[in-house]
Amino acid sequence: MATIREISQKANVSIATVSKVLNGKSGVNENTRNAILAIANELNYHPNLNARNLKTGRTKTLGIITEDLTVFNTPEIVDGIAVACEECGYHYILENLRFNKRYKNNSVSFHESKTLIDQTIYDMCSRQIDGIIYIGCHSHIIAPLSSHKEFPFVCAYCLSGDFSIPSVTYDDEQAAYNVTELLISKSCTNIGVISGPIDSTHTVNRNLGHQKAVLTHNIPFNPSLTCIGDWTRNSGYIHAKKLINSGVNAIFAHNDLMALGVLDYCTEKRIEVGRDLKVIGFDNRDISNVCRPTLSTVALPLFEIGQNAARLMFNQLSDAQKELPNEIHLACDIIERESTNQGIH
Repeated sequence: MATIREISQKANVSIATVSKVLNGKSGVNENTRNAILAIANELNYHPNLNARNLKTGRTKTLGIITEDLTVFNTPEIVDGIAVACEECGYHYILENLRFNKRYKNNSVSFHESKTLIDQTIYDMCSRQIDGIIYIGCHSHIIAPLSSHKEFPFVCAYCLSGDFSIPSVTYDDEQAAYNVTELLISKSCTNIGVISGPIDSTHTVNRNLGHQKAVLTHNIPFNPSLTCIGDWTRNSGYIHAKKLINSGVNAIFAHNDLMALGVLDYCTEKRIEVGRDLKVIGFDNRDISNVCRPTLSTVALPLFEIGQNAARLMFNQLSDAQKELPNEIHLACDIIERESTNQGIH
């Protein structure tokens, strides 16, 4: 492999001049620059990244740890990080903890998860990364990372037990508030809710947003119109029967799968969704745009979560750090489709 010295000898210029050109710095006239680049290409020159890393103390490589790469939210977050890395000349190494596949539907114990996370971080240390972005498969507080002082961390779609670690999530509460306001604007004042499990942070925040919107519009909150689901399509089907028999004119399901269960029940009972009953889900899963009727839902800012997490990391790695918030809560968008848009009166 060619060296900078060989290029300088062939171009009849100093090593310093070649270094400037190859590192994209100014101060070299255009003819000399073009000649050096041509010789470097002719000699098949490639930079010695190890030597450059030793000089700067940085590898320009991030570690990404995902709790489970197969969960719907994760790929888009990773893509947001990847684009930010590309824009800033960074590379990344991806590790997948495989929580969902590894533990099936069982809860992950604190000890098990911490042991697995620690081992993955130690493995990444050997690859000389500059920092780690940790992606949760749902919004929760992860095992503390405070024992790892080798490099900075950022959490995406989750929070750290160490609150000094920056995090990027989205605003569940405001999204649910906006969903409820939308349904109220369509003359739906008897709104049923199919929530997630009661121990989920998503459930707590979405219920709170819904209740605030109802009370803001002077509509009495009826707790009997909130059913506790389990995120599955079947639980949406089961609770749809109870809510519809209670006389609701709209159902807000805390995820798209449960909303699809509501559509299944309505199809079976020949209830026209969008006219007789408004239905809205959450997450904007791919199936929401191809089911019939198409499903109104809440789109999560997953790509933006990834981008913002990377920017928080780059800020920590910068010599001139900006004052940025330690927690970023991004807004969600409501995607209206046929399940709330037919037969508006």
